[in-house]
Amino acid sequence: MSVELIRDLLKIDQVTGENHTQALVEGDILVPDIKPDISNVLSVDGMVNITKKEILQDKIVVDGVVNFKIFYTAETGDQPMYSMNASAGFNQNIDMPGIKSDMMSEVIAAVEHVDFQITNERKLAVKSVVNLSAKALDSSKMDVLREIYGLEDVQVLRNKIQYNDLVGSNQAETIVRETFEIDEDLPEIREILRCEAVAVEKETKVTDGKVIISGIVKTNTLYLGEDERNPMIQLKHEIPFTHFVELNGAMKDMDSKIAVKVDDIFTEVKENLDRDRKLFDVEATVKIEASVFDQEEKEVIIDAYSPSKKLKVEKKPVVFQQTLGKNTANMIVKETLDIPENQGDAFKILSVNTRPVLTDYSLTEDKTIIEGLIETGVLYLSQGKDQKVHSFQQEIPFRHFVEIPGAKENMEADVDLKVFDVDFSLINPEQVEVKVNVGAACVVKKNAQLEVLVNAEEMEEVVDVTKNPSMTIYFVQPGDTLWKIAKRYNTTVESIVKTNEISDENHILPGSQIIIQKNYEYKF
Repeated sequence: MSVELIRDLLKIDQVTGENHTQALVEGDILVPDIKPDISNVLSVDGMVNITKKEILQDKIVVDGVVNFKIFYTAETGDQPMYSMNASAGFNQNIDMPGIKSDMMSEVIAAVEHVDFQITNERKLAVKSVVNLSAKALDSSKMDVLREIYGLEDVQVLRNKIQYNDLVGSNQAETIVRETFEIDEDLPEIREILRCEAVAVEKETKVTDGKVIISGIVKTNTLYLGEDERNPMIQLKHEIPFTHFVELNGAMKDMDSKIAVKVDDIFTEVKENLDRDRKLFDVEATVKIEASVFDQEEKEVIIDAYSPSKKLKVEKKPVVFQQTLGKNTANMIVKETLDIPENQGDAFKILSVNTRPVLTDYSLTEDKTIIEGLIETGVLYLSQGKDQKVHSFQQEIPFRHFVEIPGAKENMEADVDLKVFDVDFSLINPEQVEVKVNVGAACVVKKNAQLEVLVNAEEMEEVVDVTKNPSMTIYFVQPGDTLWKIAKRYNTTVESIVKTNEISDENHILPGSQIIIQKNYEYKF
């Protein structure tokens, strides 16, 4: 009777391409007609949004836009400072040989730095460098052997493969709105100079056909007041939201990867019942990207033989990635910043703008060590009769860790940093203390490879065990297993265990003696 094979389909998602590049985004920013001429630029911040990504043959094409926020002072104006917004689009190819249009992709974009130059009193030239990191993923499918029948004494060695099967990815947008009223003791709103927002995921639930995400949008608003003694005020608020992302194939208890980001934010000042400009609306567009994974565990055959008949087996390597664990950790980065001597002493800190940058990470026993810096921009009013607005930038280094049991040096990690909150206080006219609450989300992965059987064929040749000695004494060598020894001497693991009274077949010491007896069945 020839061997009979039962096969199984193994589907594993693999990273087939990965690359990093930079896009140079340039543009001219014109001062709106209602704003005065530029005297001095205080700061130019950039935020990048990916508007479209498309996989073509051997490359990923990315469309995006950088939104700029500019603060400046004017000699002819009646305000301490002014703000204006602008944007510049870009199109960038990310080369990735071998990828195809039917694959999936991940693209992460971040502004590295922004340079600017005053062309004239009504025009500002900006240049921004955008870092783009991309991955292409493809589903690898392979028929593997699950069972071998037809030979009574066939020996089969099995192993288990655990991996994340990507069920699917999708994205959705939701708009969160809220109206806030400022306290009675605060001055009326003349103009909102800046409103920044960060989306924070609080709870995620995978259900049939969708992923439900709950979180909050934290806003930080700087407005110009009508009171000359207290010209600029900073306010903090939180807006809760709950939304879902439709995802075919998603089921309860599956694992998920979520990314939430505020794409756009708009504000509008309104009057309250007393006709005071103390109300303002906030409208933020939150983009949610969701991927759902099913934790697969499949038993595969990695080797087979027969003590009595020759078997021709075919093996193929399977490369897969295991998610070992994920965790988050918060850290408070505290630093005292010195105000530059040539800018004058500080009277009041108006705002502190921050951006976390990951510079390096390393994996050690059960933890991920994270190194980075926080790019910090400070706006402040100087002392003196004029109380002019000044700014300065400084980098704050930090080092932290995220505990993930099982993490080791040879593994990989995905690290995402996000600033949740910033507190600051003026210590003295020359120094300001800054406290930054930074969250670090980390996923540790391990690359693995396993050779599996994809075919087996019975040969005509019969193994002649009659010529074997009645008893063989074998000394265990480093790297030996009972399976290797049994296969070499045309016997079975069960027979060796029984003859040598081995209690743990997975634990044999190099140098120990193994007795191998000849087993021969006489047929009448």
